[in-house]
Amino acid sequence: MNSFPCRKPGPFAPAAATPEKRWVGASFGSAAAGYDGVAELQREVGESLLARVRHLGPRPVRVLDLGAGTGHFSGLLASAFPAAECLAVDIAEGMLRFLRSHRPAAAGIGLIVGDAEALPLANESVDLVFSNMAFQWCERLDVALAECRRVLRPGGRLAFSTFGEDTLGELRTAWRAVDGYSHVSAFATRRAVEQSLRAHGFSKIRVDAKTIGRGYPSVMALMKELKALGARNLTRNRPRHLLGRRTLERVSEAYGRLPGMASGVTASFEVLTALVEK
Repeated sequence: MNSFPCRKPGPFAPAAATPEKRWVGASFGSAAAGYDGVAELQREVGESLLARVRHLGPRPVRVLDLGAGTGHFSGLLASAFPAAECLAVDIAEGMLRFLRSHRPAAAGIGLIVGDAEALPLANESVDLVFSNMAFQWCERLDVALAECRRVLRPGGRLAFSTFGEDTLGELRTAWRAVDGYSHVSAFATRRAVEQSLRAHGFSKIRVDAKTIGRGYPSVMALMKELKALGARNLTRNRPRHLLGRRTLERVSEAYGRLPGMASGVTASFEVLTALVEK
């Protein structure tokens, strides 16, 4: 298994607030064992996306689960398209190890450690690329979309979901009241995603946006869940020192002063989804 090199940050987000790729694989790999227990939102979004591709025609011969993680959707894709060859690609080798050892039903799926921005696949070798909640961890989303188009056969489809710019806006605002570091990644705008898909020659483009609010008993509970998902702060401008108790208390206080937070903690997740064709 091989991993692939990073690319420089692109126009979708400020460089300081983009993920530092060399830590993404390690972070998600270390979260593999507990990931499924806290990935309720990811499953909800992925199931909706999968429902959109189940009855596609013609049936795909080769399916790629890009950013496969623990393989939850790799197995469902293999069941939905039993005649197809299924591949699972993820930058986190630890996730794929978990998939291999904990999902016997996915035994026939090819596992590849690889970067969405430098896919280890031949040109025009895949009929369907399915990617659920993974593109937000790319340094350059436009490069990842270009790679998807490269590996798709003519008429092939890309179905994906990713976080939009309003995701965790409350947490981002609360941290800004405390220090000048980057604590939350900057996510792509709906407009930027649409423009990139168009620029790379995809057709039948429609990017849907939906904001989902989730409640938490405290700001610390929200941050603990993000860490358990592997979605810890991996931005370039993150603080390189340990955060003290008083700093975290100040974040909680700032969060509580936001509109609508008097009776509890709510976090917003803007989800972008698309099903496009080459």
